[in-house]
Amino acid sequence: MVRTLPIETVRPSQLYLSSQKLAAVLEWFDFANPLYDPLPIAEYDGKLYLLDGHARAFVAYLGGIKQVRVTQEQSILEQEDKQMYQECFTWCADAELRTISDLSGRILNPDAYQKLWIDRCQQVVE
Repeated sequence: MVRTLPIETVRPSQLYLSSQKLAAVLEWFDFANPLYDPLPIAEYDGKLYLLDGHARAFVAYLGGIKQVRVTQEQSILEQEDKQMYQECFTWCADAELRTISDLSGRILNPDAYQKLWIDRCQQVVE
């Protein structure tokens, strides 16, 4: 079920953003009429976390959009990705990332994003 939430109520589940992904979203994102697929979220420890779509959420934030379309995907946390997501939630809490806006200043080029984020996540699941 799709619903709308204030953007500041959804926490990120990743430490960095890819400059390449941001640039791609900026190519198609219509700030005047922001139609996009709902962002998947899940509740963990009483907080709502974004599971995917961080670049879309950040671009919406940059455009001053106050409400985001989301869909609850709680079942993802009950599958094999559970350990990885829980680790990501902890990393974000430790880095004091509480809102999408907290990703400002955490945008990396593709090589650094691969090394600092993707590789780190892959170590959890290996």
